[in-house]
Amino acid sequence: MFPDASESVENTDELHQTMLLPSTKYSVTEPLLLGSCVVAALLPLLLLLKLIPRRHDDIPYINPPPVLDLFGQKTKKHFTSNAGKLMKSGRKLFQGKPYRMFTDLGELVVLPSKYIDDFRNEPGLSFMTAFIDNFHPSLPGFEGFAFDGRPDELLHRTINKRLTKLLNQITSPLAAEANFATNLVLGKSNEWQEILLKDATLELVARLSSRVFLGGELCRNQKWLDISKSYSVNIFLCGELLRQYPHFLRHAACYFIPECQLLRKQVADARQLMTPILQKRRDERRIAKTKGKSGPVYNDVMQWVEEESKGSSYDPVGAQLGFSVVAMHTTTDLATETMCRLIQRPQLIQDLREEIEGVLVKEGWTKTALFQMKLLDSVLKEAQRLKPTTSATMNRTAIKRVTLPSGLVLEKGDRCMADLGSMVDPEVYENPEVFDGYRYLRMREDPKLESKAHLVSTSSIHLGFGHGKHACPGRFFASNEVKILLCHLLYKYEWEIDSAYEHKIREFGIGLSSGDGLKVSFRRRENLAVDIDNL
Repeated sequence: MFPDASESVENTDELHQTMLLPSTKYSVTEPLLLGSCVVAALLPLLLLLKLIPRRHDDIPYINPPPVLDLFGQKTKKHFTSNAGKLMKSGRKLFQGKPYRMFTDLGELVVLPSKYIDDFRNEPGLSFMTAFIDNFHPSLPGFEGFAFDGRPDELLHRTINKRLTKLLNQITSPLAAEANFATNLVLGKSNEWQEILLKDATLELVARLSSRVFLGGELCRNQKWLDISKSYSVNIFLCGELLRQYPHFLRHAACYFIPECQLLRKQVADARQLMTPILQKRRDERRIAKTKGKSGPVYNDVMQWVEEESKGSSYDPVGAQLGFSVVAMHTTTDLATETMCRLIQRPQLIQDLREEIEGVLVKEGWTKTALFQMKLLDSVLKEAQRLKPTTSATMNRTAIKRVTLPSGLVLEKGDRCMADLGSMVDPEVYENPEVFDGYRYLRMREDPKLESKAHLVSTSSIHLGFGHGKHACPGRFFASNEVKILLCHLLYKYEWEIDSAYEHKIREFGIGLSSGDGLKVSFRRRENLAVDIDNL
């Protein structure tokens, strides 16, 4: 069992080496020659600007950059390694009041949880403006983010109008792919074997996601799987690296940073793999049209994006990479974190197996079956509560002067984000630092809280998927996908971990990661009451 409060946060300068496939070495503080010349020329002006009083002097500053830290580079580097500690300090120091923090994104106003319902749907606070500034969608290699950040919200339309509405139709294909993938990656041997948990989980998630995104044509192509796995991690790392530079240097830096060079190569390789399939589908539609027919229908994201685009121009390769980015990173993270928590809790695993068996015997692989797995839902939500993907969320930029109901004024251009402190607040949760897989199962019994107890539910006390208008639109698919995967992992396999293992969470800026480099032992279970591979 995990000790009640033994989860520790480990800062690491090597985290990007564990995130990147393949790993490379690069110092983000290496100056570019051009940048040095520009800084030298502008030095007097920059020093003067640093001495001018900032707006919002009424809002306390937890880590103001020193005067000589012209672009905040040292402060950014310190934040990248200590964001979690700064957030915890902010909660204690300012006692539920907003404060300013200098981050790798620049200066932000950190809003405590009680402000979330005030600003979650405020039209003057723009999600898209913040997204464009944070994730460099205009730079080469960032085509995935370019699609995700389209003004016409083609990604969101495809998810909301197609993917979410067709969940019942894709549940059985996902279960079949999970059967194939687990047999391939983990095998059927009843002898104990060892595996890197996060690597195996990423491979499995990539295969399941690709089945829905690309259909049967590329979902088992190892070259595509390797690209999508690496790209979905690498693009976030490249964003972190570029944010260490001032805005005016980022375009130039993008061409020199090895990770960004790899990102561009991955886009080119993905385009080479997808082009023949795209051309084949276009030819099929063209030939069918000449015969007065509608052409073949593919029940996958590639087809849905084409239909939802309604003839507008878009990059289909960027679309697939964009879907990979939003799906694989978060789903792998949640599945890995949940498995880390479960492997040391054999009784909880047994309870989950009984639930899985009972529901699948009755319902088979259906959307209804997944909805009825209430303990599994609770376990996933609890894992996400204690280790979300980030330590802050709901990043917004004010596109006009905004006055919140509390009286807080945000000027045009101000940026803000929500602290996730409510997820570990003892006034909200009993024993908030303790993992309790049954927590949300019990919460369902309270009529006042039942609606907040589901994994896909968002609220000011659980921000794992965000909250408000821009809450993660793909959370319904992600929930079903991760449940299907865990059904196969928990029901078909036994798991063990070193008894000395201590669960640690690593941070890189506001990003949180766990299970990096963790090896676990597993073997196939025998004499199962239900063959879940053939339901």
